Amino acid sequence: MHICPRCESEANKVAESPVKGAWEVYLCPVCIFTWRSTEPETITNPEKYKKAFKIDPADIPNAANVPPIPERIK
Repeated sequence: MHICPRCESEANKVAESPVKGAWEVYLCPVCIFTWRSTEPETITNPEKYKKAFKIDPADIPNAANVPPIPERIK
């Protein structure tokens, strides 16, 4: 089991390198954060992930769409 470094929910392995064991890609289904196993611990380890970038899953439904899509120029 892998834990999302950003929201600390359970993440899924979504890809593996063509070279067995070289890297794996993980995706959090809650906050949509994606990372590769070869990233530094400041990205992959929830305890070392910057607190300023952490997300509380309870706040996600209230988040604004960023960036907003501007109206189309005709």
